[in-house]
Amino acid sequence: MNKVKRGWQYLREHSRLRRYLVIGLYLLLTGGLIINYGLLNRQATKHDDTPLNSYQSFSGGSNAQGVKLVQRDYSPTQQRLIATFEVQPATDPTTEILAQYLQFKLATVAPERLKMVVIPVTENKYVVMVDHLKNDFQAIRLRLVNATPQPDQSTSTRPQADFIITNQAKIKRAKVSNLSPQKFAIEAINDEINSRQRSIKRQGTKITMAKQAIAADNDKIATKRENRKYEIASQQSQTDSDIETLTGDIEQNQQAITASKNKINSLKAAQALLEKKQTAIQNGTFKLAKVTKSTQITHKN
Repeated sequence: MNKVKRGWQYLREHSRLRRYLVIGLYLLLTGGLIINYGLLNRQATKHDDTPLNSYQSFSGGSNAQGVKLVQRDYSPTQQRLIATFEVQPATDPTTEILAQYLQFKLATVAPERLKMVVIPVTENKYVVMVDHLKNDFQAIRLRLVNATPQPDQSTSTRPQADFIITNQAKIKRAKVSNLSPQKFAIEAINDEINSRQRSIKRQGTKITMAKQAIAADNDKIATKRENRKYEIASQQSQTDSDIETLTGDIEQNQQAITASKNKINSLKAAQALLEKKQTAIQNGTFKLAKVTKSTQITHKN
């Protein structure tokens, strides 16, 4: 006790030392708070959201195709999350990923009784519907596995791409479709059909504009040829150059018309296949993927 009193008396008599001691305690406490906040914050952001519209490659494979998450909608009241994926178009048909070989797996951090349904809308577009996802969920992982048979595959592990969505993600929180998976698939395919119809209309507009440009160029050429007989040699040389330019413009517009017509034929063919698929879903001949229950993600600290 006497030692404490003598120490306190010593500090009272030495103000500079007292200030240093106060400053030291302040820095120690502040540093501790900063470190503690950093640890807590790092724990909170342990699961980073996968960015939208960013292709992820299938790890562990040689496939050049990637896959990206293009949209994620969530309704807290319906406890339903809808995520849309697009697989990068293949440049090599031998490495193309078909829908039958693309597997979706759902996992959670905290134990959740979730259900997932995968809806293959088009050849490269997939909609994943996750139900019973509570508003306070920590994070979910959607793993896409490329199960395409590979004769040279040395390990049993399939190439895969992981997508993380947390409750901190910038998810569009709004009412999502409360339809059954089958009806939602029909609705989603109908949106794709409408999209192709709009594309066909845009291509038709391009054709109309190209034809109008060709008609205008032909009028200009006819006028220049009529006036050429009244021009001097230097003017005629310029007129010939102008006619050549206009002729080239006509050829370019004709090529544009041909390209648009080919595009329309392709869009109509795709639309017909979508309509066929839509009918198959309606009559039950096309089966959606079976309901997949979630598993828990285990993390090592």
